[in-house]
Amino acid sequence: MSSIQFNYFANEEGERIIRKEIIDTFSSLYIRTYWGNDKNLHDYSIDNITDFLSFMDKRILFTSNMEKDHIIEDEDRFVSKFVSPVVEYSPSKTRDGNVYVNGRLVYFAGNEFPEFKKEVLSLFRKLKRYCWKDKHWKGLWVFETIGDEATVFIPNRVVYLKQSTSSSFRY
Repeated sequence: MSSIQFNYFANEEGERIIRKEIIDTFSSLYIRTYWGNDKNLHDYSIDNITDFLSFMDKRILFTSNMEKDHIIEDEDRFVSKFVSPVVEYSPSKTRDGNVYVNGRLVYFAGNEFPEFKKEVLSLFRKLKRYCWKDKHWKGLWVFETIGDEATVFIPNRVVYLKQSTSSSFRY
């Protein structure tokens, strides 16, 4: 299976933009709080940005309410992400006051749900409009709400990223 993903760095305002675009793209969401068994697993249906903001620092799975019946679970209710139309969402965070830790949106089910995949790709294109990239770190997007420079944590190192005119991608 192939995955599509959007790796990014964002401040709180950038995370609000992501959540607004998710709601705008999918209208009504089915959210599953991440990892857990029956004791601490929670499901939510939401259709507005205010409810979505209550999950601001949580790692979640989401899908559109229309797709929630296609989710495949095991006996402990763990979602099989590779054969279900769900997006894994891990929000970006800051560490030590000014070092950004990456966030990620990823869809693992490849071509299993082509219509859902189109919506996810559309969402990623919309989000990239709010971002810039450093010319040396091509797979990472930085939200403009952070500014033209960012100190970020990439596993095993802290890196300084800077927007340049040649590395700014606008769609």
